[in-house]
Amino acid sequence: MNTQEKMEVLESKTAVKHGYGTAKYRWVSGLTKQERDTVRCGGLVFFRVPKRHWTQSGYKVVVYRNGRWDAREPNETELQLIKGNNK
Repeated sequence: MNTQEKMEVLESKTAVKHGYGTAKYRWVSGLTKQERDTVRCGGLVFFRVPKRHWTQSGYKVVVYRNGRWDAREPNETELQLIKGNNK
């Protein structure tokens, strides 16, 4: 992606995470069509989660992996985009 392009960043109010850690069948449900399309096109969709450990950010980033919608911790660049989006 060109650095001149602006990545679309969306906060999902409807996403729900199921399963945690290395659970075999963890997934994210409740995504809208716009949120799914944004992830497929390379955009960033995140949602808030309760911090259960001091290393967690309190956010999860939605990814499409192995035919499922999944969530992971944001990296530093994504975390800056998320915090900039919440101002």
